[in-house]
Amino acid sequence: MLAVVVVLFLAVGVSDGVILSKCELKQQLEEGLTLQIPNSADVLAQIVCHVQLTSGFNTSAIKTIPEPQEPRSGPRRGRSPRGNNKGGSSSNESDEDKDEVWTLYGLFQLSDHVVCNSAQSRALNLCRLSCDKLIDDNTSDDIACVQTLINALTYPIPDPETARHIHKMISLIHQPECMTMKATSYFAICQTP
Repeated sequence: MLAVVVVLFLAVGVSDGVILSKCELKQQLEEGLTLQIPNSADVLAQIVCHVQLTSGFNTSAIKTIPEPQEPRSGPRRGRSPRGNNKGGSSSNESDEDKDEVWTLYGLFQLSDHVVCNSAQSRALNLCRLSCDKLIDDNTSDDIACVQTLINALTYPIPDPETARHIHKMISLIHQPECMTMKATSYFAICQTP
């Protein structure tokens, strides 16, 4: 009996995350984000689509990936930030860049190199929080961090290194499958009768 209680205690203590529904996340984003751009409903659908594809709406999702390559201007071809790029690296990459690994946290799969502080990496810590705050069931700080990223894209970033890391982080969010998403169809299930 004691073993069962210990296992239950450990399971509850380790799993602070929850799985949200598409409609729950939509509502939370509508309440927490300020999108002052044309077609903001469609942008919201694209953000939620990204969450669905990368974290499955799991607030405690964690993944590691090789450091994303510089975002390209122009059409994107064969971009796969989750793939391993050990064999075909370009000559302008340093050995340090090739071995760099990013850990992505939470619903939005935000990087420890850009938005939060973790023990594993040096970080910009743009959102001024510990990475473990992105993997709990409180999504308000996650949404505030997404707002910070959106705001960072709105204003010029004077430091080129900071700008480079922010653009790499944003390139992870642009899922090709989500870029043409329309709110009316994507959120149709969320309409109340």
